[in-house]
Amino acid sequence: MTRATREPETTPTDAAAGEAGEDRDGTSWTAYPMEDAEPRAGAGGGDDDRDDEEHGGDGPGASGLSWGRALALGAALAFLGFAVGMVVTRDRPPGEGSVDVGFYQDMVTHHEQALGVATVEVGNGADPVVRSFAREVLTFQSYEVGVMRQTLSDWGYSTADRPDEAMAWMGMEPVPAEEMPGYLSDEELESMTQAEGSEADELFLELMADHHRGGLHMAVEAAERASDDGVRNLAETMVRNQAHEIEEYRQWALDHDYDVEIAPPEAPADMLD
Repeated sequence: MTRATREPETTPTDAAAGEAGEDRDGTSWTAYPMEDAEPRAGAGGGDDDRDDEEHGGDGPGASGLSWGRALALGAALAFLGFAVGMVVTRDRPPGEGSVDVGFYQDMVTHHEQALGVATVEVGNGADPVVRSFAREVLTFQSYEVGVMRQTLSDWGYSTADRPDEAMAWMGMEPVPAEEMPGYLSDEELESMTQAEGSEADELFLELMADHHRGGLHMAVEAAERASDDGVRNLAETMVRNQAHEIEEYRQWALDHDYDVEIAPPEAPADMLD
């Protein structure tokens, strides 16, 4: 199963059934193994092979990409997403402390870190397929950042309005933004920016799987509790996409002997249909 032709607003095809369980409130969850999720070489990055030939095949596409440059490139992509973001209108926008506004403000911050990490992998990685995974993150998450920023603007909010602490919209004790689920530490980001070649590929698979897992947790909460139809739909799309991508990373790491352990993703079964 591949997602090379998937448009940003579409969702992956139905996942294979995995181990199932129930949450405390009776919600059904699926472990989502997807043994058939073998990614296709070059998926989502059609010029990977040409890039590798130009750089000798074995080495990274570029070396020494700094975290500052990665953030700048990621921000540029997010701005492009903003430029094409859908315009959402409603008679009564969600309130400042709502699930809808809080989720979008927190998830923009979460996604923007992912854009920086993916930019580093595209520049420093060696494996064409892992680099294509990073290109998918750049494509889909920059689009989602654009949608979220535009929607917040339509409602009269911005990411600059967000509180210093995150996660209050989830009904939990607020935490500093850097303690959001899956948000990478400064040390992890430094390790990623310093890595090259297969070391960068391995770190990307491990760190982005953790990052996606945290984002998936937040998206499930928004999909279940947001009041706006557009927010719920986008959150469910994030759940499906990030669960699928975690499984892609897990399968690729297993099949190609990367020294990382990635657990299967978990999400409510009805969000994976």
